[in-house]
Amino acid sequence: MKKGFTLVEMLVVIGIIAVLAAAAIGGFAGATKKAQIARGRELVSNVATALSTIYQESGRWPQSLVDANGGDEYRLGKVAGAVLARKGVLSLSCQKNRETGAYELTGVDKFGVVDPWAQQTMRKDANAGIGTKVASGGTVGDHIIRFAIDVEGEGLVKATVCGQSITVRAQAIAWSCGPDGKFDGLDKMGRSDDIFSFREGQIVK
Repeated sequence: MKKGFTLVEMLVVIGIIAVLAAAAIGGFAGATKKAQIARGRELVSNVATALSTIYQESGRWPQSLVDANGGDEYRLGKVAGAVLARKGVLSLSCQKNRETGAYELTGVDKFGVVDPWAQQTMRKDANAGIGTKVASGGTVGDHIIRFAIDVEGEGLVKATVCGQSITVRAQAIAWSCGPDGKFDGLDKMGRSDDIFSFREGQIVK
């Protein structure tokens, strides 16, 4: 008797392999998305902690952070971001300009402190600009981390977050639009993909 697989058996095996491969790919994509969100949360938290550390170490804010506070929609751009790099409180791609002695952000951080979704775009395209589209939504500029600091030294941060003026009990706060590149609003806090360094309970009513 001749041994071997029939065409039907081969098709069944191929079908099973295809189903298993699809499940594995889907699981990998889901795990990658969760990992990016976790990295985004960690970065936002680290930015707020780094800012607070600068204040706690010197008892005052560097003038460049005060000047940037509230400017350009609260983005932690290249000037303010360079302060965090110079102070060594946040790991960023930077280098010291030999002529001016100033620290300048480079690589994935050349436009400011960007979240994991913009970092991915910047790594893939070395020529990416601030207006370059990010695969998950928005542009590189949309994915720059936002920040605000307590300039009055009262333990309260006053800022416009997601279009709403709020006061938060903190020395510094940070937030990100998440993967889609747009803010859903504070009323959806905890239910959207927006990421905040502060909790709803810290907002002064």
